[in-house]
Amino acid sequence: MASPWLALAERIHATSQRAVIAVTGGGVSGIATLLAVPGGSKTLLEAIVPYSEPSLVDWLVWKPEQFCSEETALAMAATAYQRAQQLTNNVSAFCDVSPPYEGGAGGVASRTGNQIARPPGPLTPSPSPPEGRGEMLIGIGCTATLATNRPKRGPHRVFIATHGASVTAVDSLVLEKGVRSRADEETVVGHLLLRVLARACSIAEADLPPLELRPREVVTSEREVAHSWLAELCAANPTRRIVWSLRDGSLIEVLSANNVRSGFPLTPGPSPAAGARGDASAVRPIGLLSGAFNPLHDGHRELRAVAEAILGGSVGYEISVTNVDKPPLDFITLARRRAQFTEHPVALTNAPTFAEKAAVLPGTTFVVGADTAERIVQPKYYGHDLAAMARALASIRKQGCRFLVAGRAAGGRFVTLADLAIPPEFADLFTAIPADQFRNDVSSTALRQAESREE
Repeated sequence: MASPWLALAERIHATSQRAVIAVTGGGVSGIATLLAVPGGSKTLLEAIVPYSEPSLVDWLVWKPEQFCSEETALAMAATAYQRAQQLTNNVSAFCDVSPPYEGGAGGVASRTGNQIARPPGPLTPSPSPPEGRGEMLIGIGCTATLATNRPKRGPHRVFIATHGASVTAVDSLVLEKGVRSRADEETVVGHLLLRVLARACSIAEADLPPLELRPREVVTSEREVAHSWLAELCAANPTRRIVWSLRDGSLIEVLSANNVRSGFPLTPGPSPAAGARGDASAVRPIGLLSGAFNPLHDGHRELRAVAEAILGGSVGYEISVTNVDKPPLDFITLARRRAQFTEHPVALTNAPTFAEKAAVLPGTTFVVGADTAERIVQPKYYGHDLAAMARALASIRKQGCRFLVAGRAAGGRFVTLADLAIPPEFADLFTAIPADQFRNDVSSTALRQAESREE
């Protein structure tokens, strides 16, 4: 009798889905099954096994705090999807979107200015690719810690994430310790990977072979379908560079008098009449605190309030879905980050550098820590090209943007703007927040580590 898993691999190959799969710690047997039947090249663009710590860090361009975790699986999936786009040169990822907006600078489009916001449509996924537009792409990240030749203190577990043009999902499973061999645990992980991929190929749950699980073993799943605006924002070649997220979770294109009062978000107002215009700059926050906010904490809130007092106007937050030093955000992570902002607006951008942020958000004062300010003037972030750094800073100035810099504890000392080597010709772009007005040494990293120890 033919293996049901080989039959499932054949069904997967018959779909239009194409994947890059990355596995570490377990799951390689799932890849082997995909390649054990004809047609593997129809599905698998690339398989990578970054098994050692240096390999995984090199592939992600980021060092996870835990190598077997949901966060790492999601980052692996987002990176794998990015790789799938590169391999197929399919940068649009089949989001059904409008042509790129005109304007902006340096190729960075913007919808800021005097436009009135319109409320978004229903929270629905982007459409499937129309007939003839080619295959669909997906990235899969699998990280597992399984039985080995030495005792393990923690649980044997697996996280498998998928990320595509408009959907992110993650499955997790804790295996009962001491009841299976390493090979048998690997088989379970490989089969779970095949089921996850099959679901992404729209193969019905009823048609999937069951996992051989122990009575107390349960697969838990989470799935996030992105609003089409967020799918456009997160595309490799984004046709949308900014979306504002309000305190009630709704999305708008530009903050306007219809949906804010004194710079604070309420709910989207009615669509403006045809041809109506308004001054978005009159209500948009004049300052934005930029960061990852993983998590948002009291130090961020205190800094935002201090910046607001210094600037004499409203200050919100900004998160870029892409980052110079980290994997791109997936839709589950983005939804969790957005959910934290229940008091002030957060600008979601596809602007990893401040030159890009300035083009998308002209006239904004960016509130940053001294560590971020130091990176802004470090030549290594510009390919060690001083002229490139000068051009970037000049473009920030041209857009009417500047930086308000808070001190940060680093390396056992408190670092302020005065400690940084700011090029004299750009010193006017940076203003220090005095330590007597703000100092909070709590970090998001420390909070995550404390939470991890409690778990």
